[in-house]
Order: sequence, then C-alpha cells, then structure tokens
Amino acid sequence: MKKDEITIFLNEQDDKVYVRVPEGFDTHFQLQNLSGRILQEDRHDKSLHDFDLTGLPDGNYFVIVDQNDVIRSKKITIGYHP
Repeated sequence: MKKDEITIFLNEQDDKVYVRVPEGFDTHFQLQNLSGRILQEDRHDKSLHDFDLTGLPDGNYFVIVDQNDVIRSKKITIGYHP
C-alpha cells in the first residue's frame, strides 16, 4: 500500500472529515488539535471513516491515519473563509 491510496477530505456542508483507505486492513484513525491532544480516535478495517466536527471551535486540526505502517496526515482548517 502507498500513501496515495489514503484520501482525507473535508466536507463543510455536513461538518465531517472523511477518510478513504484500502479495505480489509486494520487502520488507526485520529483527530488531533494543534497541541497534539487526541479529540477522536477509532480503529477498524472498513474502507471509509468519518470524523464529526460539529461543536469544535474554529481552528486547525490534524487527521492522522495509520494503516500497515503507512502513516498519512492532513491539516484541516475549520471556519476560515477568505
């Protein structure tokens, strides 16, 4: 598996971050704030996971995905609209 097989995207319409990974592998999902505090965490082998951002204050967050020792992270910004 390669890093480009993991997709992380923000959908502002439903206040969720979606993560798509290859199915059938044990995957660890985390949502962290800038100080590294884990806000949401899950582990499963499904191909799609979502983090509900409802109620989180505006700011920057990190989504971290670990699947078979391939780690991908992405910075998510909530509430910034230029």
